[in-house]
Amino acid sequence: MTEIAHRANVVIGSLYQYFSDKSAINKALLIEHNADMRLMLHTYLSKVSDIDDFLEAVEISFEHYFDLHQKDPLINCIWSVVQTDADLQAMDIEDTLQNARYLQSVCGPMLSHINADRLTATCALGIHLALSTGRFARAIPANLGKQTLPIFKGMLREAFYALKVECNS
Repeated sequence: MTEIAHRANVVIGSLYQYFSDKSAINKALLIEHNADMRLMLHTYLSKVSDIDDFLEAVEISFEHYFDLHQKDPLINCIWSVVQTDADLQAMDIEDTLQNARYLQSVCGPMLSHINADRLTATCALGIHLALSTGRFARAIPANLGKQTLPIFKGMLREAFYALKVECNS
């Protein structure tokens, strides 16, 4: 906490006024990050009218997230901390499920013959893989990392097109 106060150029007492410990700071950062990502997702998906629009909007939002991971070291620090804190992991999973339910509510009418739980699980897995892809791409050599986003996007499209075909059969 002393180092954080020093880097933030604040008196340590001021820091403790808002955060009881470093874990509370990490939690606040995760909450803010999740809210920002949820707003981004809702913004990109606000005007979709068919499954192709839906997939394009999801891909654009995931590209944005991917770029954040490549450019912002704070994002990667947040996820490193999440991996070591059970409470933050639970928050992360709940956020993923909340976003998946939102995606399901948007694409569900377009894939009305697909079981809602299956569609939500597909959305949750897509989100989880998008998050993992962003982190993984930063951790591996750059020439390989650049290849992960188009591969992920292809996998995502295949998963949703398979559901679309299933609806039409």
